[in-house]
Amino acid sequence: MMQESGEPFEHYPLVDAMDHEILMHRDAHFGGLFSVMLDYYKGEGKGIQPDFTIERIERLAALEAEMKENLAALFFTALEAQKVADARAAYQNLRSIYEIQNQQNRFPRLIADLILSEDEEAEKEVNAIVAEKDKIVPLLVECLGNEQFYDPIFPGYGLLPSLIVKCLGKIGDKRAIISLFEALGQGDFFADDQILRALKAIGDPAKAFLLKVVCGKPLNEDNERAAIGLLAFKENPEVANTCFNLLKNEDIQKRPCLSTYLALACIGLQDEHLRQEFRQMVTQPQLNAMLKEDMKGIIHSWDQPDQ
Repeated sequence: MMQESGEPFEHYPLVDAMDHEILMHRDAHFGGLFSVMLDYYKGEGKGIQPDFTIERIERLAALEAEMKENLAALFFTALEAQKVADARAAYQNLRSIYEIQNQQNRFPRLIADLILSEDEEAEKEVNAIVAEKDKIVPLLVECLGNEQFYDPIFPGYGLLPSLIVKCLGKIGDKRAIISLFEALGQGDFFADDQILRALKAIGDPAKAFLLKVVCGKPLNEDNERAAIGLLAFKENPEVANTCFNLLKNEDIQKRPCLSTYLALACIGLQDEHLRQEFRQMVTQPQLNAMLKEDMKGIIHSWDQPDQ
């Protein structure tokens, strides 16, 4: 842990994983210079990591100045050094795209523009990609499957997937369905809401795919992922009816996440008999408490005057 203010730096043991992350971030994105990194963080740039405080960066900078040695050279493991080298190589590859004169294929440059954009929403870059319509979809899908783009150490700060999803949603090409499906529930690199909007924009082909997968056996992660995806179509009676039929299955009820997503997709039930059956299900003792609460929330929404 960091020493209290006033203690000599030579007694400072850099053992905190956070310090290693800060150094990797500095070397990957800011040329190994704390001064550049601090300017970026003080300016609240797009790629700042919320766990990295300015105070912590400044203390590392002061430690490096006191020791008169590059902290990365002192403390990086071989794997960390290689990861930073890979990130720098990725930046070099992007720069090389701009050095090519009279490019016949403009798509790589459009993707590079999107990656390097410091605009959080990257509206200009997104619109340029969307203007290419279905022709650029294969490259977008390829980028969405590239694990490097989910990592904040690499170009794009781990934010590219959310922008790619945004592009795919605006284009609305069904070839993106499987890639969007596989991206569901992958964590904080981009919100599932963005993926749901993209799936909804694709429309019936996406809905049909998700309905087929959610009914698949044996039960696995794909069923859960499909149930998440169907929330994009939760107002659709066909989706609601299918999800309710699945929710009646006791094996599914034993899976907290899957059953919860299916229940949330039941909000689109229109048939009063099915709604009454849904209400009665809440009283079943075997249902877990969280599922019951979610189901009660849906019932409450039905009972509102505008429903």
